[in-house]
Amino acid sequence: MKRLFLGLILALLAATALGVYHWRMAEPRQEVDRTRWLSRPFDAVRSLHIQSAKGTYMLTVADTGWEAHVPGASWNFVARVMPEKVADYLARLGGLAPHRSVGGFDQGGLEQYGLDEPEFKILVSLGEKDGNPLTVRLTTGESGAVYGWNSDSPGLVYEFDASVVEQLGLPATAFFDTRVFNFDQETVSRVQLTQPFGSNWLVEKRKEGYFFSLPGYLKDKPASDSALKLYLHSLSLLRVGTLVLEPLDVDKRLPALTIRIWNAKSETPSSVDFYTVNDRPEVFMGRSSWLTIPFTLDAQSVGQLVRSAFDVQGRTVVKLDIGIVARLVVNHGGTEYVVERGESGWHRPGDQTELSGIDMSLWRFTDLQFEALPLNLLPESATEVMHCRLFDGKGDKLTALTFYADPRLPQGQCWLKNGGGMYYPVSSRLLKDLQGLFPVGTATSG
Repeated sequence: MKRLFLGLILALLAATALGVYHWRMAEPRQEVDRTRWLSRPFDAVRSLHIQSAKGTYMLTVADTGWEAHVPGASWNFVARVMPEKVADYLARLGGLAPHRSVGGFDQGGLEQYGLDEPEFKILVSLGEKDGNPLTVRLTTGESGAVYGWNSDSPGLVYEFDASVVEQLGLPATAFFDTRVFNFDQETVSRVQLTQPFGSNWLVEKRKEGYFFSLPGYLKDKPASDSALKLYLHSLSLLRVGTLVLEPLDVDKRLPALTIRIWNAKSETPSSVDFYTVNDRPEVFMGRSSWLTIPFTLDAQSVGQLVRSAFDVQGRTVVKLDIGIVARLVVNHGGTEYVVERGESGWHRPGDQTELSGIDMSLWRFTDLQFEALPLNLLPESATEVMHCRLFDGKGDKLTALTFYADPRLPQGQCWLKNGGGMYYPVSSRLLKDLQGLFPVGTATSG
């Protein structure tokens, strides 16, 4: 009886074990509570090899920074890459948050999730210290969920949000450095613009600011610091339209426009040449010393890069320290006005009534700029409107200015003569202000 009872127990245990075995075989993949995705840090990445529906390419660290190696239809090319874009991409890859993970894939079985031929694949090389690259695979399942696998956790398949493949499956162009120039605005020493049948000028920076070296008639004349700073800032923000990955039919005889920028620490300028594209007048092809491949830019944007010597010329007409002006004499329409600076402000001699607006007018004297090239001779169509003389506290004359009206000038402009010099076309706003302060026909004071 004991033997029979023992036999029944052994048979029951064997049946139980067999049942558990068949249950495990029928349910070969086990849910595990593990949501860790990637364990290795990305602080020493040397290269990324990316395959997706958007193309196959490699991002690698070179002596000059990150580069993209991309196979093209006509040739393979190498393009500069923005390092911050690579860092952002790696942060996005490492920061993926899986919804769940499934274990039991150490011996294979990835094909049931489509991960044997994945939609997206990346190999991350972490340099010599770790010779084993990290491999990541992602693919979209029939349900719309994205399944992922990585070589650091080969026994696990992860499930992600449906947008993950789109986030990581980027084209190579998403990493490209599209800056036309790369220079430090604070250390620029020379700027040159050249056109075969247009503007040609070169300015150099000195202690006092920028001065012309070319053209000859402006040599050693001051350039406008504010205009050049604004121009350099616009060049630093210039981006390519599209990168040229296929041959273009361009006129290479002479660039239509060349811009060069020298840095104080380098004799080699940062430069760009723009060429006309045959049968495509709406675009220009550019070659930049910074970028490794040519690019296109629309004609309107290229046109906005052109500056004439006049555009960057120092065009201040009156150089004056308004703080030392003590007396102003204005002749307008046969009437002479005299105003003097007192402790409380401006007033007429013998009259302590304060006059407003004089300081603002003096400031506008120094703000005057000529709007076109000055003339040696006054046009016959011009007539004198007002004459101003400014004196310091000792009675010495600081400057004498004469305003002229001319119907042939553009609206809002008048001629201004500074002392015995040339005639400058300037804004007539100051003249109108002075006419309001000193109208024709009031009593003379002097």
